[in-house]
Amino acid sequence: MVNTLFFRFALVVTLFIFTQEASSQTIKWANTVIEYSSEFVLPLRAKTATTTLKFSPITSEFESLAMKFDTAFSIKQVMVAELMPQGSIAQVWAIDALAKEHLLFEISEDASLIPGKDKLFNVILPKMTEYKVQAIRLVLRKSALKTSKQIEAIGISNSAQVVNQYVKVASDAPKKVIRENLGKTINSKNPEFAPVISSDGKTLYYTRNYISLFGKEKDQDIWYSTKNSDGTWSKAQNLGIPLNTDDNNAVFAVSSDGREVLLMNKYQKDGKLAPGISRSKRTPNGWSFPEEVKIDNFYNYSPNAEFAVSADGRVMVMSVQRMTTKGKRDLYVSFKKNNEEWTEPRHMGNTLNSSEHDVTPFIAADGKTLYFSTRGFSGFGDNDIFKSTRLDETWLNWSEPQNLGEGINTPNWDGFFTIPASGEYAYMCTYEGSSQKEDIFRLLLPEDKQPEPVWVLMGEILSTSDQKAVECEVEWYTNKNYKKKNSTHFNPSLGLFKIILPLHQQYEIVPVKKGYLTITDYVDLTNENEFKEIKKNFYLLPLEVGNKGILNSLTFSQGKADLPEAALRDLDRIAQAMKEIPTLEILFEGHTDNLGDFQLNLQLSEDRVKNAKKYLISQGIQADRIQTKGWGQTRPIASNATEERRKLNRRVEFTIIKK
Repeated sequence: MVNTLFFRFALVVTLFIFTQEASSQTIKWANTVIEYSSEFVLPLRAKTATTTLKFSPITSEFESLAMKFDTAFSIKQVMVAELMPQGSIAQVWAIDALAKEHLLFEISEDASLIPGKDKLFNVILPKMTEYKVQAIRLVLRKSALKTSKQIEAIGISNSAQVVNQYVKVASDAPKKVIRENLGKTINSKNPEFAPVISSDGKTLYYTRNYISLFGKEKDQDIWYSTKNSDGTWSKAQNLGIPLNTDDNNAVFAVSSDGREVLLMNKYQKDGKLAPGISRSKRTPNGWSFPEEVKIDNFYNYSPNAEFAVSADGRVMVMSVQRMTTKGKRDLYVSFKKNNEEWTEPRHMGNTLNSSEHDVTPFIAADGKTLYFSTRGFSGFGDNDIFKSTRLDETWLNWSEPQNLGEGINTPNWDGFFTIPASGEYAYMCTYEGSSQKEDIFRLLLPEDKQPEPVWVLMGEILSTSDQKAVECEVEWYTNKNYKKKNSTHFNPSLGLFKIILPLHQQYEIVPVKKGYLTITDYVDLTNENEFKEIKKNFYLLPLEVGNKGILNSLTFSQGKADLPEAALRDLDRIAQAMKEIPTLEILFEGHTDNLGDFQLNLQLSEDRVKNAKKYLISQGIQADRIQTKGWGQTRPIASNATEERRKLNRRVEFTIIKK
């Protein structure tokens, strides 16, 4: 029996000299309650086994709690996280795989409270246990139990290295943030929750519950507020029909351009709602009637769910309960198909998911950082906000979730973390003070605590002939994956198109519309490191006789006539247009810079356009529909003083000569 020491630090120092450090430290935290004497001692974060035994302790002076681990192994250390005031632990018992109990620690009767907020109670053993520990049982002194849910967590380790941090706090978690209740223009006497901020940070959607005079929930509607020019928020307005009905309504996600929302439930033509999700698009006349979002083999055993969509609109993360769920609700991922349907949800793994409800997912604009709320990992109260980083393109491998710290999380329920593309502010839902109702808060995030920066690219698609806006699709690709097509629809009546581009890549921007030839353009972010909002217009060339354009992809290396890979994609689009219009004929004109011999440059320009013609012929276009002409260095469009300017002269132009 160990009864000579009262304070955890003395206990560690005295017994540490008898230990030998394990080669690597394994730490496990119990997640299942198997015995308890009263609800008073149940941990804040734990599930209970179906065979849990609620028993009476030996005397009325003590309570008892036993918790089981997923993995059994020999140990050198036990860690217990207590709430304040600390000092309730009278005994610590290990339970082996044969259900035999072994006393590891017992405190003397005259022991005082153990000081130290947020400190762990550590029991360091003289040697590794010869048995494998399956569970730990605590005997707690009732006289020291001042707080319900006194125990926060129980852990074990195979090392004598003192574990002094229970909460896995993100290394970039801010120590202190400016937390602002958004006030009466948004929050009311009723609960407000599920905030979703638009990518530009100018529109906030959220849900408000109406409570009747008798305390009964009457309705759950979508509300929204827009940011004024001085940074304040306008008085919130009800979003109205058709998105709000007599039933419960909520927005889950907003597209990057703000023109599409993902909605809770499936809207039916008779005005009723059914389980599922829907989407609505902004039109010049308001929001469209919501259409069902179809997900292969979608089902959810829970009455609740939340969904998040990546900035490129191709990935959906959802919090649902399915046959493969580890605990309660877990996080799943689904991918958009070529049409408007989605793949069957896949479980995102046990690194990300806990034995508790893992809820309110949000994918940052960088497409790598995931925020969600859970009480299944160590934290600072009820549900806390955690972050994890995607490790590969499968969306199934994630870094260990890390708590965002006390600067963001409170002792109350925290969830619905949402951040605009700028990363400057975060919005979240939590309880404030003694009101016991949810409100929406805004947090000013330090620059070094924000997600990875992105660029927001916005603009119009204009006709080369009259500079008027053209309604069309806008596709974009990265230089790392040309097979992955992203797209958005540009409607001039709704304003500029808007897309979010993660940094350190080059992008190919491709406007597409039948009857027009694409003028591909490029945005190079390989050396960019800061958030920016950029306005840039892109162009389409009408397939009309006399129209002339420059193929930006056909910019050649010095002295070379080989077709760049990007040029092949543009030539494929020209070939497609010529197949759709069998009478279409074009002229390719080649140009060079002024470096080198005049005659060699003339020949080089001819070789370049002849190679373009050969490629079109290989794609099934008749040779007599393609004319070529080389001009050498005689028709520059830019100065030849620098390499950057000379690149503009090493070009190929095309002209529609017959239709």
